[in-house]
Amino acid sequence: MGEPAGPLVLTDQYDHGWQLSDLRGSVVVLIDGDREGSKFNGAWGRAVRDRYKDAGSEELKIAYVAHLTAAPSFMRGFVKGKFISKDSTHPSGRTLLDWKGIVAQKFGFRDNVSNVYVIDREGVLRYAGSGQAASGELELLFGALDGLLRR
Repeated sequence: MGEPAGPLVLTDQYDHGWQLSDLRGSVVVLIDGDREGSKFNGAWGRAVRDRYKDAGSEELKIAYVAHLTAAPSFMRGFVKGKFISKDSTHPSGRTLLDWKGIVAQKFGFRDNVSNVYVIDREGVLRYAGSGQAASGELELLFGALDGLLRR
């Protein structure tokens, strides 16, 4: 903790690029999960949105990451398609597709649970945790965010 997050560049399911450096000036929460762990991602995201609903959209950013290193390369098109909504009137939210495990290599990763990372306004990693969004796990995350968002 306390180390610069460094460059982080990923692409979402719609082939749009995303760079952590573009979010400098905002507190960023990255929520990352593998196939099993991703089922907890929504709970983490909802908890953060609910608690910090008064934070402006420029003050706090949440980005979901799919840890896809286990997907064979010949299946990438199929896997990517699972993140694209079939309903054009309600497109899927953006999910960053991490085929190489870049986020895991930078910040650490536990299988079968969500991994949550907080990067401050200057691009420094301030929190790394994992779990199923149980109350004790959320309180640790909130403790880090409260200080960064000056609650």
